[in-house]
Amino acid sequence: MTCLKVLTQVVVVVALSVARTHGSPSPATLSTSVNLTPVAPVVSSNVTEGFCRNHPGGGKCPEYAPCCLNGYCSDDPRYCSVGCQPKNSWKETSCFPQTYCSNIHEEFDQPRLAILRTFDGNPNDYDFSRSIDYNADSVAVQDSKLKIAMKLDSVPNSYGRPQGLGSVVSTTRFMQYGKVAARIKTGSSSPGVVSAFIIRNEDPGDEIDFEFVGRDPSEAQTNFYYRTPPDMNTTLIDYSNSGKEPLGVNTVLDFHDYEIEWMPDYLIWRVDGKVIRSIFKNQTKNDFDPVSGASIIDQATGQIRKKYPSTPARIQFGIWDGGQGQEGTAAWAGHPTDWSKTNQMYEIQVDYIDIQCFYTGNGTLKWPPPGYGPTKTHAGPYYTPGLDGLPSNAGDSHYNENLPLHPYVPFYKNPKLIVPAGCLLGIALIAAAAIEVTKRRRLARVRWQ
Repeated sequence: MTCLKVLTQVVVVVALSVARTHGSPSPATLSTSVNLTPVAPVVSSNVTEGFCRNHPGGGKCPEYAPCCLNGYCSDDPRYCSVGCQPKNSWKETSCFPQTYCSNIHEEFDQPRLAILRTFDGNPNDYDFSRSIDYNADSVAVQDSKLKIAMKLDSVPNSYGRPQGLGSVVSTTRFMQYGKVAARIKTGSSSPGVVSAFIIRNEDPGDEIDFEFVGRDPSEAQTNFYYRTPPDMNTTLIDYSNSGKEPLGVNTVLDFHDYEIEWMPDYLIWRVDGKVIRSIFKNQTKNDFDPVSGASIIDQATGQIRKKYPSTPARIQFGIWDGGQGQEGTAAWAGHPTDWSKTNQMYEIQVDYIDIQCFYTGNGTLKWPPPGYGPTKTHAGPYYTPGLDGLPSNAGDSHYNENLPLHPYVPFYKNPKLIVPAGCLLGIALIAAAAIEVTKRRRLARVRWQ
């Protein structure tokens, strides 16, 4: 029976009742109960395979919330996309596969830029994605330039300091070796402001960096990391692979060409066509088992595995406030960041990006590939921790088939309940109106008598 039919019948019944009855109608009670009690998370300072740290039950994610992202479990397709941790998910195939690299030259006239909140990882629809949505106005395409801004956050950080709210733009495809060049004007015009052009894999955490700090914007800082996922204990991270190269130009004042050539055996950083740094894989440190101390043998080559970035990674541009962060970071970036003007803004600009892949893949791969992703899918909506600003103790995020409501969706935001709720509200309003009409008619009758 449709809502319209129900309302029509209710109107007829109430009208007849008002015309014939002098007593008060029985009141109706409407109640809806949804359990939103947060569950205390299980927290770990280290990354452990087979353990999604905020899953209340411990261990891997459960089948109903199969994908682990940043320590949370969910059946949200966004969780199963970029950054999803296969070893900590229900199955390794719960996570969508990494998408193959595709050669691209983008001058940002009309780039295919996705919004993270709705992006499901399909590289056939978008070439780039915003990585942070709570600072939605920080990314823009104007005058054939990609512009990524940082503004002052309204809430002081955990150190009690005012800190900038930056953002990141990433490619949707993963590159494993190749050459990437970009023409960039940095936004590091104040101590503490960090502009970044990097190649990064969230899991297992390989990374290759170009960074520019406002403490000295005429200096290019280069770095690489080996297997440092986001929730890794910082005391275990090797920071000894950094380099600093004076450029003789202020990178804030004009655009310059920056290039990373990443090959299986070597790494080269270039600025305006000039090599500023190079390393060879055989010069990097040996990887070893942290328990036994024995060197790890690479099964593919039979040689000792080196601490050299080698896993598929996305290309990213970003800007962030290091000067108002923790002491070590602030000392590196310069402290304090100048936020003397409340409307102050810092901005990195990208004129073009050119990606030449060492390995290429199927650019029209069906999405999602058969056999990957959650075993059950639904229309949503999804409101999940880590992506939608929910607290860290929200627990697993999944759709309940028995009650068509996501555990973290407010009742009034669920489209599947809006229509029934509207019907109930309409019935309640009609009933209330009937009660009021009856009271007034009875009062008028008493007064007449």
